[in-house]
Amino acid sequence: MFIVIFLILGILILVLQTTFLQLLPVWLGKPDILFLLIVYISCQSEILRGAVVVLLLGLLMDVFSGVFLGLYPVIYLLVFAFIRGISRRVALNEFAYQVSLALISYLFVSIGMFLFSYSLAPDTPPQWSWGAIVLQLLILAVIGGPVVGIFDSITNFYKSTRASGRLPGTRSANRFK
Repeated sequence: MFIVIFLILGILILVLQTTFLQLLPVWLGKPDILFLLIVYISCQSEILRGAVVVLLLGLLMDVFSGVFLGLYPVIYLLVFAFIRGISRRVALNEFAYQVSLALISYLFVSIGMFLFSYSLAPDTPPQWSWGAIVLQLLILAVIGGPVVGIFDSITNFYKSTRASGRLPGTRSANRFK
Protein backbone atom coordinates (compact mmCIF):
# COMPACT_ATOMS: atom_id res chain seq x y z
CA MET A 1 0.00 0.00 0.00
CA PHE A 2 2.93 2.34 0.72
CA ILE A 3 4.22 1.87 -2.80
CA VAL A 4 0.82 2.61 -4.33
CA ILE A 5 0.20 5.74 -2.24
CA PHE A 6 3.58 7.32 -2.92
CA LEU A 7 3.55 6.26 -6.55
CA ILE A 8 0.18 7.99 -7.06
CA LEU A 9 1.46 11.03 -5.17
CA GLY A 10 4.59 11.03 -7.32
CA ILE A 11 2.55 10.82 -10.51
CA LEU A 12 0.38 13.75 -9.41
CA ILE A 13 3.47 15.79 -8.54
CA LEU A 14 5.11 14.85 -11.84
CA VAL A 15 2.05 15.92 -13.82
CA LEU A 16 1.89 19.19 -11.86
CA GLN A 17 5.60 19.77 -12.31
CA THR A 18 5.70 19.07 -16.04
CA THR A 19 2.52 20.98 -16.95
CA PHE A 20 1.44 23.83 -14.70
CA LEU A 21 4.77 24.69 -13.10
CA GLN A 22 6.36 25.01 -16.53
CA LEU A 23 4.13 28.02 -17.14
CA LEU A 24 5.94 30.00 -14.43
CA PRO A 25 8.30 32.72 -15.64
CA VAL A 26 11.97 31.80 -15.90
CA TRP A 27 13.05 34.43 -13.36
CA LEU A 28 10.68 32.91 -10.77
CA GLY A 29 12.09 29.42 -11.18
CA LYS A 30 10.46 26.04 -11.38
CA PRO A 31 10.29 24.05 -8.13
CA ASP A 32 11.32 20.41 -8.23
CA ILE A 33 8.77 18.93 -5.83
CA LEU A 34 9.43 15.41 -7.08
CA PHE A 35 13.00 15.66 -5.84
CA LEU A 36 11.70 16.57 -2.38
CA LEU A 37 9.49 13.48 -2.52
CA ILE A 38 12.51 11.35 -3.44
CA VAL A 39 14.43 12.72 -0.45
CA TYR A 40 11.44 12.19 1.85
CA ILE A 41 10.98 8.60 0.70
CA SER A 42 14.70 8.00 1.18
CA CYS A 43 14.54 9.26 4.76
CA GLN A 44 11.28 7.68 5.87
CA SER A 45 10.76 4.37 4.09
CA GLU A 46 12.17 0.90 4.29
CA ILE A 47 14.96 0.11 1.88
CA LEU A 48 13.15 -2.23 -0.52
CA ARG A 49 9.88 -0.29 -0.70
CA GLY A 50 11.67 3.02 -1.02
CA ALA A 51 13.99 1.76 -3.74
CA VAL A 52 11.04 0.42 -5.74
CA VAL A 53 9.14 3.71 -5.51
CA VAL A 54 12.24 5.76 -6.36
CA LEU A 55 13.04 3.53 -9.34
CA LEU A 56 9.47 3.76 -10.67
CA LEU A 57 9.39 7.53 -10.21
CA GLY A 58 12.72 7.80 -12.02
CA LEU A 59 11.36 5.77 -14.91
CA LEU A 60 8.27 7.97 -15.05
CA MET A 61 10.44 11.07 -15.01
CA ASP A 62 12.38 9.61 -17.93
CA VAL A 63 9.17 9.06 -19.85
CA PHE A 64 7.95 12.61 -19.19
CA SER A 65 11.12 14.60 -19.72
CA GLY A 66 14.17 12.41 -20.14
CA VAL A 67 16.69 13.14 -22.82
CA PHE A 68 18.88 10.11 -22.12
CA LEU A 69 16.89 7.02 -21.17
CA GLY A 70 17.86 5.65 -17.79
CA LEU A 71 19.51 8.81 -16.48
CA TYR A 72 16.81 9.76 -13.96
CA PRO A 73 16.42 6.27 -12.45
CA VAL A 74 20.18 6.01 -11.97
CA ILE A 75 20.45 9.49 -10.45
CA TYR A 76 17.44 8.95 -8.17
CA LEU A 77 18.72 5.56 -7.01
CA LEU A 78 22.13 7.09 -6.28
CA VAL A 79 20.43 9.84 -4.24
CA PHE A 80 18.41 7.17 -2.44
CA ALA A 81 21.57 5.18 -1.62
CA PHE A 82 23.42 8.33 -0.52
CA ILE A 83 20.64 9.40 1.81
CA ARG A 84 20.13 5.88 3.19
CA GLY A 85 23.87 5.69 3.88
CA ILE A 86 23.80 8.98 5.75
CA SER A 87 20.61 8.10 7.63
CA ARG A 88 22.36 5.16 9.28
CA ARG A 89 24.62 7.59 11.12
CA VAL A 90 22.27 10.53 11.71
CA ALA A 91 18.60 10.69 12.66
CA LEU A 92 16.96 12.43 9.71
CA ASN A 93 13.36 12.59 10.89
CA GLU A 94 13.34 16.35 11.45
CA PHE A 95 12.24 18.81 8.77
CA ALA A 96 15.43 20.88 8.94
CA TYR A 97 17.67 17.89 8.33
CA GLN A 98 15.60 16.64 5.42
CA VAL A 99 15.47 20.03 3.71
CA SER A 100 19.20 20.65 4.13
CA LEU A 101 19.91 17.14 2.88
CA ALA A 102 17.66 17.83 -0.12
CA LEU A 103 19.65 20.97 -0.91
CA ILE A 104 22.99 19.21 -0.74
CA SER A 105 21.68 16.29 -2.77
CA TYR A 106 20.17 18.60 -5.38
CA LEU A 107 23.52 20.32 -5.86
CA PHE A 108 25.23 16.95 -6.36
CA VAL A 109 22.46 15.80 -8.71
CA SER A 110 22.83 18.94 -10.80
CA ILE A 111 26.57 18.39 -11.10
CA GLY A 112 26.02 14.70 -11.89
CA MET A 113 23.40 15.42 -14.54
CA PHE A 114 25.69 17.97 -16.14
CA LEU A 115 28.65 15.55 -16.20
CA PHE A 116 26.54 12.65 -17.51
CA SER A 117 24.94 14.80 -20.19
CA TYR A 118 28.29 16.24 -21.22
CA SER A 119 29.93 12.81 -21.43
CA LEU A 120 27.03 11.31 -23.42
CA ALA A 121 26.73 14.19 -25.89
CA PRO A 122 29.98 16.20 -26.04
CA ASP A 123 28.96 17.86 -29.33
CA THR A 124 26.13 19.78 -27.67
CA PRO A 125 27.25 20.62 -24.14
CA PRO A 126 24.39 21.25 -21.72
CA GLN A 127 23.97 24.68 -20.22
CA TRP A 128 25.38 25.25 -16.74
CA SER A 129 24.20 28.32 -14.91
CA TRP A 130 25.07 29.02 -11.30
CA GLY A 131 22.22 31.53 -11.17
CA ALA A 132 19.64 28.90 -12.10
CA ILE A 133 21.12 26.37 -9.66
CA VAL A 134 21.16 28.86 -6.77
CA LEU A 135 17.60 29.94 -7.61
CA GLN A 136 16.49 26.30 -7.59
CA LEU A 137 18.22 25.74 -4.23
CA LEU A 138 16.48 28.80 -2.78
CA ILE A 139 13.12 27.58 -4.04
CA LEU A 140 13.71 24.15 -2.52
CA ALA A 141 14.74 25.77 0.78
CA VAL A 142 11.60 27.92 0.90
CA ILE A 143 9.06 25.28 -0.09
CA GLY A 144 10.91 22.38 1.55
CA GLY A 145 9.43 22.73 5.03
CA PRO A 146 5.76 22.93 4.04
CA VAL A 147 6.09 20.21 1.38
CA VAL A 148 7.84 17.82 3.78
CA GLY A 149 5.09 18.61 6.31
CA ILE A 150 2.45 17.61 3.76
CA PHE A 151 4.33 14.39 3.00
CA ASP A 152 4.59 13.72 6.72
CA SER A 153 0.86 14.20 7.22
CA ILE A 154 0.16 11.79 4.34
CA THR A 155 2.47 9.24 5.95
CA ASN A 156 0.80 9.69 9.35
CA PHE A 157 -2.64 9.30 7.73
CA TYR A 158 -1.47 6.10 6.06
CA LYS A 159 -0.07 4.76 9.34
CA SER A 160 -3.26 5.61 11.27
CA THR A 161 -5.51 3.91 8.73
CA ARG A 162 -3.22 0.91 8.65
CA ALA A 163 -3.19 0.65 12.46
CA SER A 164 -6.97 0.88 12.78
CA GLY A 165 -7.61 -1.37 9.82
CA ARG A 166 -10.29 0.90 8.36
CA LEU A 167 -10.63 4.33 6.82
CA PRO A 168 -11.35 7.28 9.14
CA GLY A 169 -15.01 8.28 9.19
CA THR A 170 -16.31 4.77 8.64
CA ARG A 171 -18.03 2.81 11.38
CA SER A 172 -17.01 -0.59 12.57
CA ALA A 173 -19.17 -3.55 11.75
CA ASN A 174 -19.75 -4.28 15.45
CA ARG A 175 -22.77 -2.18 16.45
CA PHE A 176 -22.70 -3.36 20.09
CA LYS A 177 -19.28 -1.92 20.80
